[in-house]
Amino acid sequence: MEENDRKQGSFSPGIYDWAAERKFYGRFYLSQGLKENKQINNDCGPTSLAVILNLFLYKEIPGSRAIGKDSVIRSSRFHFWERLPVWMPRVGGATAPWGMVKAFNRFARDYGLTWTASRRSGARRAHLLENLMMGRPVSALKIWKNGGGHWINLVRYSSEKERIYFLDPNPFLQHLPEEKRLQSQTWEEFYADWSRENWWTKLLGIRCELIEYSRAA
Repeated sequence: MEENDRKQGSFSPGIYDWAAERKFYGRFYLSQGLKENKQINNDCGPTSLAVILNLFLYKEIPGSRAIGKDSVIRSSRFHFWERLPVWMPRVGGATAPWGMVKAFNRFARDYGLTWTASRRSGARRAHLLENLMMGRPVSALKIWKNGGGHWINLVRYSSEKERIYFLDPNPFLQHLPEEKRLQSQTWEEFYADWSRENWWTKLLGIRCELIEYSRAA
């Protein structure tokens, strides 16, 4: 990334070449991992946080050692209402939006990052696009049809293609080359998952969740 890009807050690699940009973002992919039974675990929250933190560290403190999801889990000191205990059946390890915010801000203070996280619940398309058009990634919570949730990091939006580009901690992407790890969906496809509600989202007041990142005051 060029120095001017770093100062202005853009995460573009400084080369206006889509193939180069896909490879740039693919470098930051991390896998949330699998359980012993080969099913995907619920570590998408800490993994997505590690990806976001590594993006900011790359921009703010070049040469910093990359953070892994295990470091996020160990150091964040989550309470049970922020990240459910891993021993709980099916939902163990799930991370709430307020847990994501707390963990990022703790790491940002510890590493001297000049960024802060905040939760925007009930976000709209305009909020999401404003961040992406300004070059600021956001974390979003998808709600699956089967009732589960999944954190991803949105990094780009194409108005021409009406597509959202994101880093997904899905472990089955780890064998792909870097330039193919950046995933995409149409706006309609993304919105269907992002806006979905079920009993637990209504109980907890969760809908169209975004974690936004901005310069600390």
